[in-house]
Amino acid sequence: MRRGCPVVIGLISLSLVTGCWDQTLLKDVRLIIGLGIDEDADGNILDTFVLPDVTNQKNTPQVISVTGHTARETRLNLGKRLNLVPDGSKNRFVLIGEEMATKKIYTILDVFYRDPKSALNAKIAVVKGRAEAFMKKEYEIKPNLILNLDKQIVSAETASLVPNVNIQSICTTMFDPGQDFVLPYIEHGTEGAVVTGIALFNSQTMTGALEGRDAIICLLLANQMGKRAAITVPAGTSGKTGSFMTFQVFQIKRNLQVWMEGDEVFANIDLQLKVKVEEFAEDHLVDRERVEQLNARITKELNRNAQEVIRRLQQANCDIFGIGRRLIAFHHDYWKKTDWNRTYPHIKIQPSVMVEIARPGIIY
Repeated sequence: MRRGCPVVIGLISLSLVTGCWDQTLLKDVRLIIGLGIDEDADGNILDTFVLPDVTNQKNTPQVISVTGHTARETRLNLGKRLNLVPDGSKNRFVLIGEEMATKKIYTILDVFYRDPKSALNAKIAVVKGRAEAFMKKEYEIKPNLILNLDKQIVSAETASLVPNVNIQSICTTMFDPGQDFVLPYIEHGTEGAVVTGIALFNSQTMTGALEGRDAIICLLLANQMGKRAAITVPAGTSGKTGSFMTFQVFQIKRNLQVWMEGDEVFANIDLQLKVKVEEFAEDHLVDRERVEQLNARITKELNRNAQEVIRRLQQANCDIFGIGRRLIAFHHDYWKKTDWNRTYPHIKIQPSVMVEIARPGIIY
């Protein structure tokens, strides 16, 4: 009898299990894999959805544009054009048109934070021009590749071309008065999408952009390096092909100091980079004196770049470094009486970049 008790208890327990009451079957929905957001001529929201079609062997997606007064209404209107209920729980990327990004983007992102099934880990980026035109051109060139735009953004994150952000990670910064964020900046090239740099934001509004090497240096100064960061600079004497050096940063040390003198705010960003040479055809790197000269030349070039990056950040009123956050924490009396949006563009930020060639490469 005692041996049969566990069996009886188990059977009774199984009878009380309710099962998956909230399951959503794939056969009952049309998954939304990507989304582009613009504003139409009447001031309404224009959403462009990417929906894979599993009914055909090629698995080519559909790209459908729908308008509505709110982002939620556009999804409801999308449902009217489909034979299944649209589902955004597996969404992989959100692309915001440049014109829409210059407005308060939370108005179009609110629906993601309120819906418990939203894919908050979806990548988010700004598109140069209109997101609708971008996505439809991408579909015309290579229909299947539009499903993998998020992978292209992840690749750029690894190379420190763009920050590692998603819908969830930008939410708190979006409402932080002492810090701003940046997003990947994408445009349509002749053969498909190109990640060109980063879009700069002040609070919830796009105010500028940095491209190429400037974007990489900005992320290094903000201590947001990915797995690697490759930079090409003029390092030779001729200024021609072969006199440029490409190096990869493999170690970074960054220190931000913020202090006040009277009512003036000062900030220093000390950035130390150890790099390995990946290409430099003009000279062998066996001579220590020659290496020191190259260190000095590259350091000077990156310092010049860093100063230009900070000038453009202040021009865009984008406090990616969180200087305002330091003031809130350590100089709160000053913070309460200042208008940071008016003050930040005029404070003194001094970058100091130091480069050391620590690995000359296999052939040196």
